[in-house]
Amino acid sequence: MKIIRVGERGILFTFFELKSSDYDCVTNVYAINGDRHFFICDTYLGTYYIKRIKKYLEDNFGKKEYIIFNSHSHWDHIWGNSVFKDFKIISHELCRKHIAKYGEEDLINHAQQFAKNKIEIVLPNTTFTEKIAFKEEGVEFFYTPGHSEDSASCYDHKDNVLFVGDNVDDPIPCFMCWSELDKYKDTLELYLKINADIIVQSHGDITNNNLIKNNINYITKLITKEKIDLENKDILRKHLVNIECLTLNF
Repeated sequence: MKIIRVGERGILFTFFELKSSDYDCVTNVYAINGDRHFFICDTYLGTYYIKRIKKYLEDNFGKKEYIIFNSHSHWDHIWGNSVFKDFKIISHELCRKHIAKYGEEDLINHAQQFAKNKIEIVLPNTTFTEKIAFKEEGVEFFYTPGHSEDSASCYDHKDNVLFVGDNVDDPIPCFMCWSELDKYKDTLELYLKINADIIVQSHGDITNNNLIKNNINYITKLITKEKIDLENKDILRKHLVNIECLTLNF
């Protein structure tokens, strides 16, 4: 686990378990140290990892109430929910429905390779349709479909930091699980309007709006069927995954 401080009150926890798998990526859990709450964006692969995050936060900042946010329903973002059963676990309403529908199946498919200990699928207990805000803490969660139909994002108004989950990836989006490309583009353009100083993605380094612009360019080319430069091996690999995913979802 690698830990980086972000802005005045953000902490980025980066894990490497998926790097040596076919997914070939790091995974981030992002925490905001609020005045009264710890806000945790995604809960990764289970209690083994999340308890290490809790210990770091409480050792450095004392005990606070937790508010958990699931950016979407995919298994590598929700397995640690069980640590926070007694706290508010927030997601978009579609995210909760998808976890209820696919959570156990995903667990069967991936637990043997990625679960360190027993995983309990715990559903979000608080959902929203468009957004939910904690104004006194300067934190807002809002619906941003793109990578998946149920994706949502977190914006820290005080630090001007935007957590985008899997909606943004470097150098192009990957594992696109939703075929509504126009709406995906709308989400990315909304990110640009927010104009955050720092962009936190789930599976890569801290970045900025230039990467979002590159992602928009790629999505636009998919929509218009314009030729995409595939000389970069990483772009080629991710593009082929996207074509497969989009074919399955159309």
